[in-house]
Amino acid sequence: MKLALAAITLAVGLAAAGRAEADETAQARRAAAARERGRPYTMAELSAGFLALPAAQVCLTSLTNCSRGEFSLALGIHNLYRYRAFGFGAGIEWATTLRNDSARGADELERAHTRRYFLVESQVRYYFVQRAATEWWAGATLGGVVVNDSWSVKADRAPYSDIELVGPRAATLGTEGLTAGVAAGFEWTFAKNWSWGMKLRYSSWFLPDVRKVSPTLDVASLSGRVDMFDFGVAIAYRIAL
Repeated sequence: MKLALAAITLAVGLAAAGRAEADETAQARRAAAARERGRPYTMAELSAGFLALPAAQVCLTSLTNCSRGEFSLALGIHNLYRYRAFGFGAGIEWATTLRNDSARGADELERAHTRRYFLVESQVRYYFVQRAATEWWAGATLGGVVVNDSWSVKADRAPYSDIELVGPRAATLGTEGLTAGVAAGFEWTFAKNWSWGMKLRYSSWFLPDVRKVSPTLDVASLSGRVDMFDFGVAIAYRIAL
């Protein structure tokens, strides 16, 4: 699955780069010149990968019914300001668990539980290897995370009629916390102003120690300090200032 994500991301980048080459603008030429001469420019980056919580105690139905570990699909977008060997910026990342668990309740309700993550983080990078086609970097991140737990019944997921009802179709709990981490990666310039790369990030999430409880007595699935690993591929486009 990782190879498939990498291939799709690279294919999208190559197609976009081919179109950009055919319609090169003065701004694109300035961005390429800025990188070659060490002048400031910005980067728009789109990433896809996996978010893992290998040691997290995930409690699905109660505080006594917990399992260890979580694996999610993640998508992100970042904007970076680049000057010589340094990069500064921020971005957002959205992830959804690949699991769809049964939830506490009567069997005939067919209650299900899903979990999603939303991160907003600042980022700093130092490019310690700079070559014409490849660059390697290390950096740090700081920001916030929201863990969204949702519980739904079969009638929410597959309504009995086409009538639109006002209001949410699931009961939700949001758990907010802070994040701090380190990251490393590389970038390969395969066309003018276009690069493809891979990254690995470790981050600590600092969530409330006391789990939230919904009116239906469902509990938030995560609490306390959580270790997070993020591995993915990225496609970036350089933009002149």
